[in-house]
Formats: sequence, structure tokens, C-alpha cells
Amino acid sequence: MRPGIKLFVGNVPEEATAEELSELFSGAAGPVLGIALMKQFAFVHLRDETAAARAITQLNGHQLHGRRIVVEPSRPRPTNTCKIFVGNVSAACTSGELRSLFQQYGTVVECDVVKGTGP
Repeated sequence: MRPGIKLFVGNVPEEATAEELSELFSGAAGPVLGIALMKQFAFVHLRDETAAARAITQLNGHQLHGRRIVVEPSRPRPTNTCKIFVGNVSAACTSGELRSLFQQYGTVVECDVVKGTGP
């Protein structure tokens, strides 16, 4: 595990690179300790709470390749939960509809419909 404070970065464009995110965050908040870049989100590790607060203030809503990124503190998933991926969801489906469908099987802690992840 990396030291420091971990931020969640959402709505990351597919063309964004770890190097590009590192430059963006280091310019706003100081040294970046590490970046884990996934398909449409990333985790950025910064030195301390002050750097994290600066990054959130300056970069939340920042336009990157035409998309507004979301920058917020990373929150751990509650214990005794699991995350599942549901593929082939209609583009017209909302997170509320998906939540309603799955709530008949148990409590839904988090539900997001991510658009534009197809081939």
C-alpha cells in the first residue's frame, strides 16, 4: 500500500494517461506518490491532507479531453459488501432502475451506470 492520502478521480477520458494525470495533480497539489489508472477512473496518492484538499479544490470539475473529471477523497467500500459488474446494460437504463432491480435481492450500497464502456 502506498503512503499518503488517496483520492478517487472519476469520469477520466480513455485517452488520458497516468503521466498526464501525474502532471495535472503535481501542478495543483505538489508531488504525486503514485497513480493507479483504470478505464474511466483513477486513484491518485498525494503526500498529505493539505495536498489532497488543494487537488480537490482546484481539479474537481476540471476539463480533461472535453470531460469534467470528479476528484474526491477515496472512500473504502463498507465491510461485508461486494462489488459486481453488470455488462450489456441498455444506454437508456438509469442507476435508479438498476438499483431497484437489485434491491429485491438485498441492500444496494452503491449503484452507478457507466456510459460508453463498450467495444
